[in-house]
Amino acid sequence: MKVFLIGLDGACLDLLLPWVESGHLPGLSRLIEDGGFGHLESVPNQRSAAAWTSFQTGKNPGKHGIFEFYDRVRDTYDIEFVNARTRDGKSFFKIASEAGRGVVVINVPMTYPAEEVNGGMLAGLDAPGKKSKGFSHPPALIDELEAQTGEYIIEPGVIGRIVNGETDKAVRLLFEEIESKKRASRYLMKKYPWDLFVTVFRSTDAVHHGFWKYHDTDHPQHNRTDAEKYGDVILNTYKKIDAFVQEVLQSLDLAETMVLVVSDHGCGPKHPASNQINLWLESQGFLAYETNRGWPADVFTRLLAGIYGWTIAKTPRRTKELLWRVLPDFRDRVQSRLCYSGIDWSRTRAFSDTLFPNISINVRGREPLGIVDRGEEYDQLCADLAEALLDCRDEVSGENIVDKVLHRGDIYTGPYVEKAPDLLVRWREDIPIRGIRIPQKPDTGNAAAIERGSKPFIPGEDYRFISGDHRLNGMLLFRNPGNQAGRRALKKASLMDIAPTVLHALGLPIPDDMDGEVLAELFEDAYIQAHPVRFAESESEAHAVPSDEKNYTEEEAEDVKERLRGLGYLE
Repeated sequence: MKVFLIGLDGACLDLLLPWVESGHLPGLSRLIEDGGFGHLESVPNQRSAAAWTSFQTGKNPGKHGIFEFYDRVRDTYDIEFVNARTRDGKSFFKIASEAGRGVVVINVPMTYPAEEVNGGMLAGLDAPGKKSKGFSHPPALIDELEAQTGEYIIEPGVIGRIVNGETDKAVRLLFEEIESKKRASRYLMKKYPWDLFVTVFRSTDAVHHGFWKYHDTDHPQHNRTDAEKYGDVILNTYKKIDAFVQEVLQSLDLAETMVLVVSDHGCGPKHPASNQINLWLESQGFLAYETNRGWPADVFTRLLAGIYGWTIAKTPRRTKELLWRVLPDFRDRVQSRLCYSGIDWSRTRAFSDTLFPNISINVRGREPLGIVDRGEEYDQLCADLAEALLDCRDEVSGENIVDKVLHRGDIYTGPYVEKAPDLLVRWREDIPIRGIRIPQKPDTGNAAAIERGSKPFIPGEDYRFISGDHRLNGMLLFRNPGNQAGRRALKKASLMDIAPTVLHALGLPIPDDMDGEVLAELFEDAYIQAHPVRFAESESEAHAVPSDEKNYTEEEAEDVKERLRGLGYLE
């Protein structure tokens, strides 16, 4: 059979099912009625770069090696941006292409540079730009597409517009970007003979991040007046994509095509707890700030943060690009300074980047200024941190706010586990969280840190602007070519199951190193009996970049950083 797969970044059943029942989404409703649906568990850290790479490869991040849009630079506290060159393992697009299947792929994150598939491919948001070498395959495809269909928008920069106070413009750009992806999909559906078609709408993720507080009446920042204007933006985003789903279902030969709608993680309200982890670590004695810093250190950091925030929010993109090229190291230095400002590494045993809910141990010999020995001291520290974290309380209700504390060795397997932070904090999703209750100790001199924690310096993760966040469970909707009884609820499924399931639908064997499994529930019993799952020895395709070769040129890296900041994935 053929496979047509639509990705809806961050979409979840909690939003979608009530809208389906209310008649708002007839296309997705038809898909559910004719087929089925279920939760799709994301990767443990719920981050898009890791999740979409696991989607492509059927492997957990410990095997494919991508945990974030960036890696820590060895022997430093710095970061460097990564893309598909860093991935270890073949995508199911490439496997299908090598088996002679026609393939079209549009806008899947972490696909830059575009692979040479038997068909057409447009890379995702990790591409520096449309004119970057390797953005499309064939190379002339993007120019041809825009000549025939108009401007193709990689990302609309919704969060950047909201930070700048241009919410109306953010809505307009969001909807324009959706239309550009629909035009591209229609054109490539006709241009190439395909057996596998994959197109991803990241607009759902952007709209969750930027507009959740208008939609959710229980959100701490919900304002009734603003909600009257923007409360339906999320629903209208889904409606515009649903119209495309209706088109697809009407145009495809459903007797020979499996249709899937997949999200990489779920969605829900954002809270400031992740930004406050370093403050909590200090209050518990795991992290220390320098005392009595005075001028120029504290004042300079505040001034730097102010200038940086103004630059991100108020200057045009071309001006930003010029600044970053003239001062290529400026943003990396600012990011490190704002995340780790004032930390006394000689007295710090554990720290967070304050962007996401993770904790790294300051290990001797691994970190530049590490003080914790591997072995017994490391193990005991991890146990002490987990015990203390499980007692974290909400600053308003006093309820426990941590569901689990997970060690990287327990949730990832493979040769790249050590690239992950040591501990992953999973916040509770069943209660509202206003922040971590942090006792201020008069003798620690942390007043500046308390202020920093309550008003994050990092524009892309500032919860005053980013009101929606990721959740563990995404979703899967499906329809197969058989005459099955519809509206079936799936049992437990994982994002890593998508790659082997698609390969099986295409009649191809499953590489034996994939962690995911074929979702047999998506197929008729007769099909499974006639086409038993087959396995093949995997052909490792490590893309580890040699030390003398970079994922991006300096100019390309700056372009990628700018886009990720505008999406809320970075400062």
